[in-house]
Amino acid sequence: MFTKEFGEIIVDALTVNPALKELPSVSAILDTSNYTFNAITYGKDAEGFNLHGHTVSSTQYVDGDSASGVSGYNNGDFFTVNYLNTASFVSSYEVSGTQLQFSSTYNSVPAYPSVEHTRLESESTQTTAALSYSATPPDLGHYPNAWLDSDLSSIWNILGGFAPPSSVGAIYQLLDSEGTQITSGVLSGIYNQNGVIDKDGYIKISQVSGLGTSLLAELSGGPVVFSAAGLSPGQGVTNIAVVPQYSDSVTLALFGGVNHIGVHCLDLKSMLALGITPPFSWDALNNNRKYKMVAKVTMLDNLMKHYDFNRGAGVLAGLSYLNTGWFTVYANDGPTFILKFNFL
Repeated sequence: MFTKEFGEIIVDALTVNPALKELPSVSAILDTSNYTFNAITYGKDAEGFNLHGHTVSSTQYVDGDSASGVSGYNNGDFFTVNYLNTASFVSSYEVSGTQLQFSSTYNSVPAYPSVEHTRLESESTQTTAALSYSATPPDLGHYPNAWLDSDLSSIWNILGGFAPPSSVGAIYQLLDSEGTQITSGVLSGIYNQNGVIDKDGYIKISQVSGLGTSLLAELSGGPVVFSAAGLSPGQGVTNIAVVPQYSDSVTLALFGGVNHIGVHCLDLKSMLALGITPPFSWDALNNNRKYKMVAKVTMLDNLMKHYDFNRGAGVLAGLSYLNTGWFTVYANDGPTFILKFNFL
């Protein structure tokens, strides 16, 4: 669904003064890249930011309390309690189990989409369980990337939603309702590894061009814009391939999954008012880009739903073989979501 801010981008593109091309100091304002899709975000139901992997263990302490012997929440590990621990759900996390466990107080329905929305969730998405921490958790309407925030990196395992790169790594634990470990593993985030996500969870759209539906493997630069089979952007149809790879799909699933995907353009007027002028370079550590949410996709069902199959746990599709037999794996090493835009 397009939002009203998409209309604002169209108006800005059609009304910008072409005479600016004669002024070298500001001619870059006319660059078409300033008006195209620039970032995506992931989101879920607002109240879910205080459940799932966001839950703070009652046995741990915060802010490096000397009496606790730990340096942060949950002893620095990332854990999620699986309330639907059955023989068929051993090392997968079923979000519906948590929804059922807390159904009397937990409104797990994501915000119904509206053209008036300027963020994925209108209600607060602040992880209030972490308010006692020395830095204030964000309220963005979508998943933050706390690991890259210098003030919040030590509690990324509570705030979410993306794992540190392989050079840092992180331990995750999946527990049953009694607190017993079901499974564990080491996480390394691809978005952070490739430097395509900032601290506020905006994932840069790749500048790779000329891709068709048969070639979606070039994902190191972030989500990819491509043309539908047999069509071209000139015919009014284009697509974005969104693929959370490897541990990014794991953390998103364990933090409660994905119900929204937001698409963002640059808020050019806002940046110019702040004295930020094009060309706008990308810096994941200190991203000064401002965005407008121009479209959103909302699903009541969780996009990160997954299951165990022949002892191969996790979010799987495609086809491969283990000694247990054939099982499915994703060709792009993660679930592939195709966002289609028909401008006709």
